[in-house]
Formats: sequence, structure tokens, C-alpha cells
Amino acid sequence: MSREAVARAGHFTTMQVRGGAVQGLELHLARLVEASGQLYGASPGTTLLRRHIREALADGGQTAGDCIVRVRILPPFPEGPRDGKAWISDEQPPVAVDIEPPRRPPAAPLRLRTHPGLRALPSVKHLALGFQLQARTQARAAGFDDALLLAPDGRISEGTFWNIVFWDGQAFAWPDAPALAGVTLQLLRGAVEQARIPQARRALTVDSLAGLVAGFALNSTGIAVIDAIDDHRFPGDPDAERRMRELLAGVPWDPL
Repeated sequence: MSREAVARAGHFTTMQVRGGAVQGLELHLARLVEASGQLYGASPGTTLLRRHIREALADGGQTAGDCIVRVRILPPFPEGPRDGKAWISDEQPPVAVDIEPPRRPPAAPLRLRTHPGLRALPSVKHLALGFQLQARTQARAAGFDDALLLAPDGRISEGTFWNIVFWDGQAFAWPDAPALAGVTLQLLRGAVEQARIPQARRALTVDSLAGLVAGFALNSTGIAVIDAIDDHRFPGDPDAERRMRELLAGVPWDPL
């Protein structure tokens, strides 16, 4: 998929709101600002983004409630680049805010099927979702819960709509491959560092799984345990799971 197709689709962030507050709010806003600059050369700015979010919450009667907020940034000229070559514009890209009921991570452990290929522009959380949806559909048709994306060289990258981290019995292992730097991933990396638990980025492949004890899927809903990838089942480590959940629970909630 081309960069132009990604720009035409727009980009977004999804945050869980609890009592009018969000974990990692500044990271969510920074994601929107940076991706807007990368795709369009202009950004709404954090002040305007906050105003849009507050207005949408007020309109939905969720000023102090629990919900999902999805902020979408759309191309400033939906008909396409005016010069036929570049998307860069002085115009501010439009902002849309969707409010949905709150969601929790899956309670049952996940079974994942590897899927070759990466999202277009992996560092951007964009709305060109066809590749991810197709990977998930194919995984579910084969009896799995979701898909795990692999780089062309076989390195483990990310899930369809989530990051992944592993525990090897001594340290947390984060895949070293092109992927979105998810907000929950960033928050947990910081919390793990503060707790002085060993962690490292590693070039992991399917062959690496035999040396890993547990895996966890991470996104804005929280943490989900991974039971298996393809035909490899993880032994699991309840203590590592508990510690991971405690670390995420300890991240402050930022008021909107």
C-alpha cells in the first residue's frame, strides 16, 4: 500500500476513558500531532485536540464517565493532493471524535496465527486497515483468535491492533522489528524500567519462541495473555502476568 493511500485514509488514536481521565494522554495527543505532520505537513495541535475531545464527551454525556474515545484525523483535502504529487498542506486537517462504550481485554488466553507481512507505514496508527482485517479474518477462519504479523525477514512485529511482549523467565523481551510504538507499550516500558525489571528489545522469530515462558498482547484495553502462537504453547508465568498488570494499574490517569 502506498503512502498516498495511507494519507487518504487518515489516522487515529483510541483511548480508554475512566472517570474523565486517560492513561498516557500526552502520548495519545503526541501521536496525532506527529502523524499529522508526517502525512499532511500540518497538525490540529494539542489544545484543539483536547477541545474536540471535551466537546464530544460533553455532547455524549460522558464528561466524567467511562467510555472509549477514538480521535480520527482526516486528510485536509479528501479529493487528493492538489498538485497531484504531495499531500503536504498549510490547511489544518479535520478532526472527528467518536464515543463508544468501554471495552475490556479478552479474558480467555489468545491463540495466534503468524501472518507474513507488515502494515503500511508501521510507525503510524492509520485508518488503512484492510491488511490487518484480512490477517485477522484468515486467522479466525483457521481456528485462531487473531494474527501476529511477521516482517519479511521473519522477525515478530506486532498484532493486528496490538503490540506484543514476552517474558523469558528473567526479563521482558520486546520485539525489535518495524511496528507501532503503542501507548500501552510505551507506558509499560517506562514502568518496567522504573521497577528495575530487566528488559530488552530483541530480534525474535518463531524459532525464538521455545526459549520464552509467556507472552502478552497490549493495547488501550489493557493486557491479554497469549496461550499459543501457531503450534507453540507457552508454559505461562502467573507471577509475571500479575506484575505486568500491577505495573499498568500503577500508571497515572490524566484528566481530560
